[in-house]
Amino acid sequence: MNKFDVTGIGGATVDHLNVVDKFPEKDLKTIPIRSSLQGGGQAANAIACLARLGAKTAMIGTVGEGPIGQFAIDTLKDEGVETGCMVVQEDKAPALSSIIVEEHTGSRTIIADRGEVKDFAINDDMYELLDNTRMIHSDAHFPDQNVELLKYAREKGVKICVDAEPHTPHSEKFVEYADYLIVSRKFVEDKFNKDYEKALYEYVDLGAEIAVVTLGKYGAIGMTKDDKTCLSIPIFDVEPVVDTTGAGDAFHGAFLYGMLQGWDLKKNMMFSNVVSGLKCKKIGGRLGLPTLQEALDALETWKI
Repeated sequence: MNKFDVTGIGGATVDHLNVVDKFPEKDLKTIPIRSSLQGGGQAANAIACLARLGAKTAMIGTVGEGPIGQFAIDTLKDEGVETGCMVVQEDKAPALSSIIVEEHTGSRTIIADRGEVKDFAINDDMYELLDNTRMIHSDAHFPDQNVELLKYAREKGVKICVDAEPHTPHSEKFVEYADYLIVSRKFVEDKFNKDYEKALYEYVDLGAEIAVVTLGKYGAIGMTKDDKTCLSIPIFDVEPVVDTTGAGDAFHGAFLYGMLQGWDLKKNMMFSNVVSGLKCKKIGGRLGLPTLQEALDALETWKI
């Protein structure tokens, strides 16, 4: 029996968030309405979401030295995530993102400082961890290490979920490793000219068992390799929308939770949109993540 349900591979960062009345103009000082310091990172947020929902999770990655790097690890530990394979690199600046959130729209601008940590050394503990997990969630933050670990996981029959962004180096390579591919509309727009259904067909033909494109305020569309019917699910409306930071990461975490339960695509996409929506009621990628009961209660009331 596997010790962990899902292991994340990728970046664990820290987000410094400031909520403002409106985005600041050039050369002007803006006083935030409120601020927050939270753990961040695509894979790390998704793994934190899974842990909040009750899954057994772990994280592989690296951080820079000092209190910021340690904060990134500690915020995962606080959620119950196993962090023994998170490497602290001495004399390397940690990743710290600055995020400005416009209060009345929930829109945000992100200055994503990746710090000085560009890669990490893979060790035997990481391979052992992959031997004892059911699924992997990779954000391709450290491309070389991710590819090596994904190759190992594929040989071991571990299911792989991939979250790739438009700027991901060698993104097509990561797509080919995905059993579950969940990407944003920005990832597919240039190549497919906003033909999201065409993108889904290509992704399942490349080997993905399930492919999903998240569409922001327009919800998400998905397809299974067995069915190849395009399923569209609207967003789960919440009030107020405080901040959309990490909404896509929450979708990933929730979707993998649904895969662990064996849910069909429709229920899983609805659940993921609910979790993503509830997250947006609070600032940052972590603070608003719901518990399983909160998400299920909201899902039960949602009729589409």
